Amino acid sequence: MTRNLLFAAILLVCMQQIAVAQTVNLKWKLFPQNDAEYTAEKISVAGFNTKTWIDAVVPGTVFHSYVVAGKEENPDYADNIYKVDKAKYNKPFWYRTEFSTKAFGTGKHIWLNFNGVNKLAEIYLNGRHMGTIKGLMQRGKYDITDMVSNTKPNAVAVLIVPPNAGYALANRQAPTYLSSGSWDWMPAVPGLNSGLTDIVSITSTGPVAVEDPWVHATLPNKQQADLTVNVKLTNASSKPVTGKVKLTINPGNITVISPDVMLNANSSQTVNYDKKDFAQLSIKNPSLWWPNGYGKQSLYTCVVSFEANGQASSDQITKTFGIRKVSADTTALNGPMRVYINDVPVLLKGGNWGMSDYMLKVRGKDYDTRIRFHQDMNFNMIRNWTGEVTDEAFYNYCDKYGIMVWDDFWLNNFGPIDSLGIFKDNAIEKVKKLRNHPSIVIWCGANEGVPGGDPKGPLSNAIMAAIKDNDGEDRLYIPRSNAGTTNPNFSIHGGSRNLSGSGIWGNVDPKTYFTDPHNGYLFSKGSYGMRSELGSAAFVNIESFKKFMPQDYWVAPTTKSVDSKTNMWAKHYFSTDGELGGGSQPVKYINSVNDSYGTATSLEDFCKKAQLLNVETTKAMFEAWNDHMWKDASGMLMWMSQSAYPTMIWQTYDYYYDLTGAYFGAKTACEPIHIQWNAATNSVKVINNKPYDIKGLIAKAEVYNLSGKLVPTYTQTHKIDVNAASAAEAFVAFAGTDKLPSLSGVHFLKLKLYDAKGQMVSENFYWIGNTYLNYTALNKIPAVGSSLRVSVPRISMAKNGVNKLLTYTIVNNSKSAPAFGIRAQLLNSRGRQILPALYSDGYFSLMQGETKTLEVEVDPKLLGKKYSLNIKPYNN
Repeated sequence: MTRNLLFAAILLVCMQQIAVAQTVNLKWKLFPQNDAEYTAEKISVAGFNTKTWIDAVVPGTVFHSYVVAGKEENPDYADNIYKVDKAKYNKPFWYRTEFSTKAFGTGKHIWLNFNGVNKLAEIYLNGRHMGTIKGLMQRGKYDITDMVSNTKPNAVAVLIVPPNAGYALANRQAPTYLSSGSWDWMPAVPGLNSGLTDIVSITSTGPVAVEDPWVHATLPNKQQADLTVNVKLTNASSKPVTGKVKLTINPGNITVISPDVMLNANSSQTVNYDKKDFAQLSIKNPSLWWPNGYGKQSLYTCVVSFEANGQASSDQITKTFGIRKVSADTTALNGPMRVYINDVPVLLKGGNWGMSDYMLKVRGKDYDTRIRFHQDMNFNMIRNWTGEVTDEAFYNYCDKYGIMVWDDFWLNNFGPIDSLGIFKDNAIEKVKKLRNHPSIVIWCGANEGVPGGDPKGPLSNAIMAAIKDNDGEDRLYIPRSNAGTTNPNFSIHGGSRNLSGSGIWGNVDPKTYFTDPHNGYLFSKGSYGMRSELGSAAFVNIESFKKFMPQDYWVAPTTKSVDSKTNMWAKHYFSTDGELGGGSQPVKYINSVNDSYGTATSLEDFCKKAQLLNVETTKAMFEAWNDHMWKDASGMLMWMSQSAYPTMIWQTYDYYYDLTGAYFGAKTACEPIHIQWNAATNSVKVINNKPYDIKGLIAKAEVYNLSGKLVPTYTQTHKIDVNAASAAEAFVAFAGTDKLPSLSGVHFLKLKLYDAKGQMVSENFYWIGNTYLNYTALNKIPAVGSSLRVSVPRISMAKNGVNKLLTYTIVNNSKSAPAFGIRAQLLNSRGRQILPALYSDGYFSLMQGETKTLEVEVDPKLLGKKYSLNIKPYNN
């Protein structure tokens, strides 16, 4: 590991900023630039006629605003987005709004605030040019006190200039949203997602504004956190101001009031306070922030205010923060990087996000469901691939749900960039804007290449300086996402063991996952290590498919139909073409479905069988890393864990929130305490991701024939103790099979793990063919029909205090067959899916006479008065 790869990090960082200053609501209009028709000076004056303009979505993009306005056909459907005249949007657009300052009262300083634009913004107020913003992370804060009227409307006009559209595979004019120019999982977006892409606000404060408070901590041990608070104070008045900084931290009711701070007229000053100044800034026995599955996501609040000249607060900001320590090494596993949180080794498990949405329309609470899904899958990390997600709400929910963030800068491979100066400014803004989140544990220079192709070059140095100067080297820094700095190009040579490459991106069979950790670029041959990308196609359910694919395509895909660059399969990235999802190997995926489960007879049949492949493939990916835990394996992030565009590849839940089999395969495999089977060796292991030893566990294996009846001679029960953060073998399944009764062509292995009190802590289920990967005998299972019963739900309140929790009891009363691969769906009175919803299990199976409790969490607003749980097994 290079010196720059690892910084032992001790952090206390803020989650969310809430200013007490008053704000006004802004309603924006949008229209393409036309200098011949009107000038900037005319547009930015109150009273300008915008009758022909459309309503703008802010924060948002130009193209999405036109979609919402009904000016374009639904771009999600069919090939509509490919038919859009991109020239209409790949050009500058004007945003315009008017506002009043009457609500602010007198004696206030008024600010115009920009939190992010794409790609360049020229800003005008009341006919005056205020400034230029360059790059998607650059912020703008303008004191407009002396430029606005208190008696009549004021006008703001912003000219947005899009990124350069002249690139083929992707828009490589960093910093920007790279994949907006198309990638191998989403189409090019007209206008390249240009627009006012973050919040714009007009606020008021007293003479002094509080900016970018940063609360930082060192942890000498877990019983003490020493805080340092850094605050920028800006005196916007024409006179010197003297006042005091006040800090209030809770829980603990810690209050700190500084000595007088004198600020010169029209100046800024940064102040720092730590335990040497105030003993209260050393917190005893702090509540720590832990990743999902390792402990609580304890959070504090810090109110920062400035009281000027003995008057009431001039400005006040509240931050929510968490305390935790980040470190890593490459020595414990003799090569691969292993990450520690609060000195506990963490097996990294999660997924990559390409974008939150291909049109950037996911905002605010839209992230709640998506991040909650990741928590529910027992993931602990999301990689923000090439920094495509810039919304602070994403990080807020990662903080809340314990999802660590691996955060890239905006570089694929080596560049290119817009300009070094612009890139550097945006890198600084990214770090300053986001450094306050406990969820961020890794900064990464570039995707699959070091910045600029040189780990010591000017671009690399700019990124490292932005981190060092503004984040105190408090997180890990990795120059490249999939290899070390001594392997800067796509070579199979060089030192790459700290990260074990990326890929492959198509499905392989379970035995291969357990025995061959090969990857797409052959880095670190033979190493599971820390894999930043590993993926597979993941076909959707039929309900979602019909939402975005025309009826002519409501047929099972064939290897011939996906060998195209132009048909509708290709338009939704199920194609052999490398730029249209070819890396997911759709031909192999189709063959795997048809060979293992029998040739699909219809689209519905293919969708049903594909979900079983999704379960098996995704579960095997993560269980292979579990199996090799600390024996080289230190983490794996699947490619990808969420869907930004309607497609059939690289997702766990789809574009419409429907949960695929991949979701439940991941959810099972990533349990904090987990029992699993190795398809290659028959070894049954118990995985303990908790930071403490667990003693007295009981591991049990049961085997059932295709009829759903237990074969008792195969039952095994063993007692086992498992150390903290480790994997331990319990026994070998199917031992001595030459002396045991023969099993049906497909049979079932059910694993159960009980704690010392007899409570079940993990359950796992596999279907196994006597001929490897041949599951066609499943098609011979008799239907269970009405023998599969579901109870009336027991209704209670979910833990979040908002959603309803519906608890169902499902029983298989069949005397002749199991209910295999049950898909449960909550349906409304019209028989349509209620989405989103959280299910405790999916694609599960019940043997003869078995009963299962299923929990479904859902927003009561979505339920309506009439709803039902539809349960459909594979064999019905």
